[in-house]
Order: sequence, then C-alpha cells, then structure tokens
Amino acid sequence: MSQRKSNNNITINNNNSEAKRTDEDIPFYHYSKFENVKLINENVKNVYKAHVQKITSQQENTVAEVVTLKCISQNNKFTLKNFINEIQRHRKLEFNDSILKFYGITKEENTNNYMIVLEYANNGSLRQYLKSNFQKLDWNLKLNLAKQIANALMNLHDNNIIHGKLTSESILVHNGTIKLNDFGINYLKSLTTTFTIPIQYTDFRYLELFNKSLDIYSLGIILWEISNDDISPFENELITNSSLPSPTSINNNIIDLINDIIIKGKGENSITGIPPKYKEIYTDCLKHHGNSRPDIFEVVNDLSKININSDLNAKNKLEKLNEEEFPSINSITTKNNNYNITFIKKLFEFFINIFKIQPRDLQPIMIKNYIRERNLNPVKILHKMIRYPSNYWFTSLIGFFYQYGIGTVVDNLITFKFFNLAADERIYMKNISSNLSLRKFHRINKEMGIIHLADMYIDGRGVKKDLKKGFQIYSKAADEGSNIALNCMAYCYYKGFGVEENEKKAFELFFESAKKGIPVAQFNVSEFLINGIGIAKDEIKGFQLHLKFALAGNIDSINNTGYCYDNGIGVGVNKKEAIKWYLKGAEKGDPMAQDNLGYCYRNGEGIEEDQRKAFEWYKKSAENECSDGQYTIGKYFYEGSGTRKDIIKAIYWANKAKENGNLTANILLDEIIDRIIFF
Repeated sequence: MSQRKSNNNITINNNNSEAKRTDEDIPFYHYSKFENVKLINENVKNVYKAHVQKITSQQENTVAEVVTLKCISQNNKFTLKNFINEIQRHRKLEFNDSILKFYGITKEENTNNYMIVLEYANNGSLRQYLKSNFQKLDWNLKLNLAKQIANALMNLHDNNIIHGKLTSESILVHNGTIKLNDFGINYLKSLTTTFTIPIQYTDFRYLELFNKSLDIYSLGIILWEISNDDISPFENELITNSSLPSPTSINNNIIDLINDIIIKGKGENSITGIPPKYKEIYTDCLKHHGNSRPDIFEVVNDLSKININSDLNAKNKLEKLNEEEFPSINSITTKNNNYNITFIKKLFEFFINIFKIQPRDLQPIMIKNYIRERNLNPVKILHKMIRYPSNYWFTSLIGFFYQYGIGTVVDNLITFKFFNLAADERIYMKNISSNLSLRKFHRINKEMGIIHLADMYIDGRGVKKDLKKGFQIYSKAADEGSNIALNCMAYCYYKGFGVEENEKKAFELFFESAKKGIPVAQFNVSEFLINGIGIAKDEIKGFQLHLKFALAGNIDSINNTGYCYDNGIGVGVNKKEAIKWYLKGAEKGDPMAQDNLGYCYRNGEGIEEDQRKAFEWYKKSAENECSDGQYTIGKYFYEGSGTRKDIIKAIYWANKAKENGNLTANILLDEIIDRIIFF
C-alpha cells in the first residue's frame, strides 16, 4: 500500500473502451464496434484502418479513435500459436513508446480470423514519411529519426527479440515519432511464396541462424536510406522464398551489389553533407560477416556521439541581437506549425523561472506540460531552437531538452555539449554591454549551464563521475555570486560529495541561500529543523517555515505543510487542513502531493472515500514519474478498482514503477504474469 510521504529528500538542484473482457483479461472488442473499416494499403491485405467508439475514463465522454486492425488467419495450429506469440511480444514491450501500442483483440464476423487491435500510425511508414517530408528534413531531424529507430531496436534486442523484417515500410511513424511493429523472428519462419521482402534489407545467411546481426544489416540499409535525397534503395527489386534456390550463394552477390551502390557510391547520386561518423556507422552495419558488425548497443552509443550543430560549434564571434532576432513578447505565433522566436523566448523565460524556484524533478514535468497545454510539437520546437542563428542565448534550454528527451531521445553526450556551451566564458559581451535585458539573458543562461554541468559531474551522466570536480564548479559559481550554487554546495556538504561530510556547514549554507530567496534552500532549512540535522531539532519552527514558504508558493513546502498537518509535526493533527494543502500542491503538478491526495481518497482520511478520485490522482502522480504512484495505478488497473480492469495497462505501469526503483512492483508483476492464461 502506498504510504503518505513528505518531500524529505534534500535536493541537489537549486530549484529543486468500451471493450469487454475475455476470461484471460485481454481486452476484447466486438467487431460490430468498428466503423469505416478499410485497407490501409491495397498491397497489404491483412491490415486495416478503423474507427471505434471509446469512453474516456474521466469525463465519460464518447470519442472516436482511429485504430489499426491486423488480421491473422486461424486456419491451423501454427498460426494460432503465432497469434498468441505476437500478443505476448506486444505485451512484453508495452512500456516502450517506440513500439506500436497493443489495445486488445477482436474476431472478424462469420470467419475464423482474429484481429489484433493496435495503435494507428498517422504518418504512415517511414518510407512514406521520408518521401513526404524530405525537403523539410535537415540533418538534425534525420539524426533524430536514426536515433529513435536504433533505440527501439535496442529495446527489442535487450528483450532477446529479433525483428527479422526491419525495413522502411515495416517502421511506422506517428506524430513524427518512430513506432516498430511486425517484429519477431518466429513470424519470419512462416514465409510463403506469396510473401515478399525487399532484397536489399535481408542478409539471408542469418535468417536461419536467428542472429541479431540480421537486424543490424537491415538497420544499416535504413540509416543509409534516411541519409539519402529521397532515393528508395532497389525500390523495384523484391525476392520471394521460392526464388532462393541457394540463399548462401546468392547472399554474397547481394551484399557485393549493395556495397557498390551504398558504400562505394556507384550508380547513384552522391550524398552530400553526411557526417563522416554517420556514414561509418551504416558502413559497419553492412559488413559481409555478421560477427564483424557492431551490436545495437554500439550503434546507439556511436549515434549519440554525433553533433550536427556545426554552426554553433564553429561560432567564434557574437552576432548582434536585434529586434528581429529577439522581439518583445506580445503573442505566440504557431501558424502552420511555424514556431517563431517569440514563443521560444517566452519558453526560455518560463525555463528561467522554474530553474530558480522549482525542484529539479518537477522542471521537466512543467516544461512538458507548458508545451502540451499549448498544443505544440516539442520536436519542432527543438528543431527551431537548434536552427536559430542566435541560439547561443538559450543553449542551456536546448541541453535541457536533450537531457530529458523532450522532442528527441535522451542523449547525455549532446546534453553535456550544450551545457558546456552555455557555461563557456568565451561568449563575447560585445554589442550588449549597454543592454541590460541581453546581459540578463547571457548571465542566467551561463549560470544554468554551469549548474547543470556540475550536476552531470555529480551524477556521472554524459561524463565520467567526478564528485570533487562537481563541488569545485558549484563553489566557483557561488564565489561569483550564484545563490543557487550555494544550495548545491550545501547539499554536497550534507552528502559528502567532493568534500568532507559536514551537516552543520550544510545547514549554514542552506540558511545563507534561503536568506537570499532560493526556494529549495528555504525548504531544506525547514526540513533540517524538523529532523534536527546540523542544528537542534525544532519541529514547531520547521513547520512554521514550511507554512511561510508554502504561502509564498514553494511547491515542496506546500506538500510538506499538508504532511505536517496530516501527521501532527510541529502542529496539531488536522486532516482537513492536510487535504487542503495536498490539493493545492496536486493542482500545481507536484507528483508527491498527487500521490498523497490519492492515498487520502483511497482510505477516506480527511475526506470521503472515493476510489475513482483516488485513481485519478494516482494516475496524475504516475504520469509525473512518481514511482509509488506508478505502482499503485498498476494495482488499480489489475484489480479494476476505480477504473476498468486492464491487464495490459497494469503491466505497463508496474513495469514503469520497477524501472524507477519501486521494489514492490516486482511482486505485482510476478502476480499478474502468473495469472495470465492465453487461450
């Protein structure tokens, strides 16, 4: 059971369907529920697009959702087993956003054909996406696609699943995000003379060996295809199972031909602008012998090292920032998805504000919500920021996007590069010496870059862990006037990171930073008083400070004020006051307060028991990366408490909780898996 909690971890950062169920609890949809069922592609006879009426969990509103129906004939035992295996693979990988989501199953009327109900990819196949958008894709976006595909394949290989049919047609795109489907080597073994696969993607020697090198070869072709100027490799050459009298002998001829066209550049237009490292990666993937090819983990690592932002790296002088580059904020223009610099400046100012006043774990949540509430596309925002000529004014924000995978995949190496650029003292102050507004932007961007760099050394992300260097960076920034860095130094003294542990010194620095208005330091001072760390224990004074800072808007103190009322810490127990403060924090997006509020509704403490409302608040907490909320929401889906029972979602959230360190989630996962019976 989830326990009510206070935010008592001292922070390092400154700022700190209506679907009926079968007996197996796999969602089952009556086929009559689907409308406008049509083939997605005339050349693929078993995959359909359809509309289904679903009921949202919160408002009970009926909405039409577009889904994909994938038909698998049940004419013999082999295909039945194949159908079950495909469901199991989707369930196993449900937690990965790069895998097409599995919704359930249905049975076609008057036939023996079952259908898997899947997420619909609105941008079609990767091949279609490349053809439609190639004029808009610069190398930053191409590299983003390549990284998404490699990361998705890494997840399959990490789960010992070989895709087996990786092509630009089998890879789908939904809202600009890669989605894998049709994976699993067992399905490949059922090839018949009516099934064709593009010759260029397949190394037939490894088809029989079930070797992951099979996928690496296909990935090499796809990486090359992404780099091309709208050239589909060997578009008209297909091969069937019946046309392979000697797969081993024909394979070398195929690879020789591909080497001539792709690697040696014969017969096609030369491709300009390819980063040398990128070409080296796909060339290695296409080596003759499978054991000479890199594994997927090497590919992902090598792709992460490529930095396309050459203009930014080569920049050695400061361009004048005029009104056209940084206009005054009076509107947000998003016509035709053209995110102009007005919005980026507004986003950067929001980023500065939360950097100063919010806990580090809340910052990515708040940035994502800020973008989502305005119905904007984070991929396009990041693309616009990188391409903007004067982006050195907000390099810390670009680094933040890469750090938390906003509009891209998480890439700590690129994160480090952008934070390092933000902290670079060689940025010239020419042209802005008399402009107070521009000097402010330069100073805060630099301060954020320095703090984030030190965080990365402390955490060992994107750089070798070095506690001493992290502490030294904080100390130097504090000497130069950063009050935020004072809070970070205090944390280092508290934990003994890069300096000898000293709780008294930690409290003194927290107090000094708090006096200068740093909200996280204020919260930490309150917690030290309540717990008697580095100073005599004083719960009453600690509570009073929490209340003071909560009234000033400090999110952590808002939750902990509720916690104090809830548990009688420094004040008399008052459950209704606790609910008031939990609600206030929950509405501001604090996952801890959301989890605590869910607990109160679940157990009827200070408020009438309401499992549905408990579910809603636990779900918000889970979506905001609270591991306890993720575990509880998984249990709610498993038990059907406060919501419809959904085993797939139960597995999804329990697995998320497990990944985020919730040990109890392992027990829940084992219980769910043990009770699943397939047909």
